[in-house]
Amino acid sequence: MTTVADHIARRLAENGVSRVFGYPGETSLSLYAALQRSAALTHVVGRCPRGAAYAAEAYARISGQVAVCDAPGGIGSPYCTPALLEAYNSGTPLVLLTSGPSKSTPRPWATGQVEHARLFESITKRVHVIREQKGALEIVDAALALAAAPRRGPVVVEIAPDVLEAEADPALLDAPAYAVETDPGPEPRPASDTRRAERVSAAARAIERASSVALIAGGGCHAPGAAEALRDFADRFRIPVFTTLNGKGVLSERGDHAPRVVGSKGDTPANAYISGCDVVLYAGSKMGDKSTHQYAWPSPGQFLVRIDDDPRVEEAGPAGGLLLREDVGDGLKLLAEELGAWSYGGGRPPATEGSWSRTGTASLVRTVNAALGERDVCVGEASVASGWFGALLRLVPPQRLITPRGTGSLGYAIPASVGAAVARPDATVWTLVGDGGLTMSIGELETIARLGLDVKVAVLDNGRLNLIDRHAVHHHHADAVSRDFTRIDWAGLCEAIGLPVLTCADPEQDADRVRSFLSRRGPAVVVVDTSVDEISPDMAIAIRKAH
Repeated sequence: MTTVADHIARRLAENGVSRVFGYPGETSLSLYAALQRSAALTHVVGRCPRGAAYAAEAYARISGQVAVCDAPGGIGSPYCTPALLEAYNSGTPLVLLTSGPSKSTPRPWATGQVEHARLFESITKRVHVIREQKGALEIVDAALALAAAPRRGPVVVEIAPDVLEAEADPALLDAPAYAVETDPGPEPRPASDTRRAERVSAAARAIERASSVALIAGGGCHAPGAAEALRDFADRFRIPVFTTLNGKGVLSERGDHAPRVVGSKGDTPANAYISGCDVVLYAGSKMGDKSTHQYAWPSPGQFLVRIDDDPRVEEAGPAGGLLLREDVGDGLKLLAEELGAWSYGGGRPPATEGSWSRTGTASLVRTVNAALGERDVCVGEASVASGWFGALLRLVPPQRLITPRGTGSLGYAIPASVGAAVARPDATVWTLVGDGGLTMSIGELETIARLGLDVKVAVLDNGRLNLIDRHAVHHHHADAVSRDFTRIDWAGLCEAIGLPVLTCADPEQDADRVRSFLSRRGPAVVVVDTSVDEISPDMAIAIRKAH
């Protein structure tokens, strides 16, 4: 018998999907059976729905394709909430397939039910509900298309389990759906739009008149076309370029005038330069708290030029600023045409770096820098791990860094490493995670071992939630909140899972041993005994602001 699930699997493949991530439940097993019968699709099973969904989100970031994840209804799909929120805030194309109430369920409160539309409506672009065969394939097509454009983001498709496992009726499946809403995005502008030309001209004149300018590239600059336009813009006009944490690596970070990360995960001298600029140009950034140094930019005396085609961005900007509602690549090209032969001759940031501990984790990151291959991916956990990678990694495209900047959620790095490794099987994934984040995603260590992924995990182990403790002490004048945590034997746990593991007390003295251990192909874990007194780059910024 050919089931509806078989046809959905076929339609996914026809839309270019080759990988599906997920975690099974009784209500979704018909989809798993269909995926097993498909020669075009590979399924990656995580150890929990949350981990599988995070893996899918990271896969989409690195591959540039729409990622698909499945989860059963009931409590399975709500576990995917962090990944959906991450995708929503970061603009990642992700489709979650989940089972809802059976079509034949006579009354509510049956096991495995959840109202997905109400649960996910605030953190997705749309929730589609399939309660019958008619038009089901058109809804799948629409979900994949909507996840990819006009601004990328997550879409949920709820399918009744008895519809999934029913014998397929091709005529019904291929029939038009009753109503498939799409998101048209901003209305297209005619080429003669005078207001558009006036805005581009006003932005160019503000830049030309400024004595100091900064261009801050966000994660949106990694999109196809945007990165090339940014490189051309930077080479042509020589405006000082910085990146947000998500934008890191869009330009080469080696050599003179290499861009540095700014904001709460940046470094102090770079932030000081931004604070003193006349004009700040943001391209492809949602301008959240981390990338604006807790909303310090633009300051009242700064002129903001923002390039962003997200329809949710308000048209009316702050006084002394304007919005170019354009695709990042198109916006930079329009601005370049208007600037013409002008070139920047104003102030530049100092070459000095911020203050942080120069040994310990800093030495470990230097080892990673030296070992990076040309297509390698680095994954930083929320907390100090992303701060270390943001300030000290030196990437050259197409090398990438991904971190949970849509939510800042602990527990992201290990499952994201799975997705990144699946997206780039020819590359090594270098993962920096604290023991706090690892505690929340231990199960996906088994996924890494089971799949034999070339993921190198460095665990910063101080037995504490150290960044949280620092905030408690310096901002709230309280005691450390995790001071009585029990230390976990990470080496023993990794060995039990089947992962090669090395313990290290001093990454600087043990650099040769660490380098040799990590040089072998395949998964590996280094557990670093870090001091609670170690100061990471972002921790140095937080302490400085508190005092």
